[in-house]
Amino acid sequence: MAAMELYRLLHEQGFGGRKACKELVEAGLVEVDGEVVDNARARVDPDTLETLLVDGEPWPLVRGHLYLMLNKPGGYETSHKPTYYPSVFSLLPWQYGNLDVNAVGRLDADTTGLLLLTTDGQFVHALTSPKKQVGKVYRVTIKHPIGQELVDQLLAGVLLKDDDVVVAADAVDVLDPHTLDMTLFQGKYHQVKRMVAAAGNRVEALHRIRIGELALGELAPGQWRHLSATELASFGF
Repeated sequence: MAAMELYRLLHEQGFGGRKACKELVEAGLVEVDGEVVDNARARVDPDTLETLLVDGEPWPLVRGHLYLMLNKPGGYETSHKPTYYPSVFSLLPWQYGNLDVNAVGRLDADTTGLLLLTTDGQFVHALTSPKKQVGKVYRVTIKHPIGQELVDQLLAGVLLKDDDVVVAADAVDVLDPHTLDMTLFQGKYHQVKRMVAAAGNRVEALHRIRIGELALGELAPGQWRHLSATELASFGF
């Protein structure tokens, strides 16, 4: 990043429009490398900047695209314009709302677990394209006891209601009489719930635990973090 005027840097970091960013600086609310700067047009070099505080809060500089993982809680919609529940994007710093962060696919409001978020449109396309074949693992809580017949049907393929297409799980691992892990490479609407229903049972809870080689791990519900370079590389980025 080349040197730029301070208010423009704040704008690029998501602190609002240019006018609002100028006002932040001129009000003495911006500190650069330990010194308050009240000249909105003061030039700063993002590549050498060490600390940035805005209204007393440290801000880790966004450099390039954002790649985030979130443990989505229940009761949140994967939408910038939610209808009934809060948006998952409200769980991120408010500044990210000005940086065009988008979800890589969607999870239903009542579905929990691993959700990827990014500002990189190519990353979204690559991970949602059927050609990419990125596997997703869901932990599924089933209403009625799981029998071998259910597992066999899911692996062989079931006909989805109102879709006239047969879809199959790529792997099914039974954990206990009411819990299984299902791996899918497709991404159809409500696919897990519809597959289990077509096989004569019902999904009580759905939690995504893995996308490709990336596991949700110990990230708490509602918490997020940046993907590491190694994790990005596992997706070919």
